[in-house]
Amino acid sequence: MEYAAISDKGIIREQNEDFWNIILDADGNPQAFIVADGMGGHKAGDIASKLAVESISNSISSYLETRDAGSSVEQVLQEAINKANEEIFRYSEEHLNGSGIGTTLTAGMLCDGKLIIAHIGDSSLYLVRNETIKKLTKDHSFVGELVDRGILDQEKARVHPMRNQITRALGYEKEVQVDFYSLDIMPDDIYLFCTDGLTMKLSADELLSMLKEEADLNTVLKNMVALANERGGDDNITAIVVKI
Repeated sequence: MEYAAISDKGIIREQNEDFWNIILDADGNPQAFIVADGMGGHKAGDIASKLAVESISNSISSYLETRDAGSSVEQVLQEAINKANEEIFRYSEEHLNGSGIGTTLTAGMLCDGKLIIAHIGDSSLYLVRNETIKKLTKDHSFVGELVDRGILDQEKARVHPMRNQITRALGYEKEVQVDFYSLDIMPDDIYLFCTDGLTMKLSADELLSMLKEEADLNTVLKNMVALANERGGDDNITAIVVKI
């Protein structure tokens, strides 16, 4: 397995509110991947994404140490996300007078030949398989709902003026609803976890082309960020790419 990650604040934003992590087991093998895009601006969106990733990473690491046979990966992720949600919500009450902060979350965990995905918000997971690319996650946003109803296609949604209106995020409310997906791992699969700073600027076909043309994953991600910034760079850009 090969993997690489990158995070860039872009050209316009004053700070990077994205956060990410790759969680390794005791032998140094990657077991889980997380990207989060904080929301709240000066109110501490960066703290929301950092709290989420650190809390969930700690929960996953604890599970990897014990491998509790009584818990499924979905249960582990759900409990980890619930704990992170409580921490962010409590932080906003104690430090921001209840002024809401939150974050998107797209996380994947490897287990028994499968990739189990937990998803909230409008960050994304793409699968590249058999020379094609497919977005596996659904955006929890106003525009994402229009896509689900067949009113917009993905490319029109990518440039829609209301694309940033999120309908679900981690940390805004006392409880959070999580979408789960399960994917059978196949040889030569490529998984791309990314925040919308990348997908607002590059189409799925462009992502596929760049992943196919360049073998070195770090170079691929640097090229993606460079192109997103060339096209405006008006949001933070974070991506993790994993090749089986």
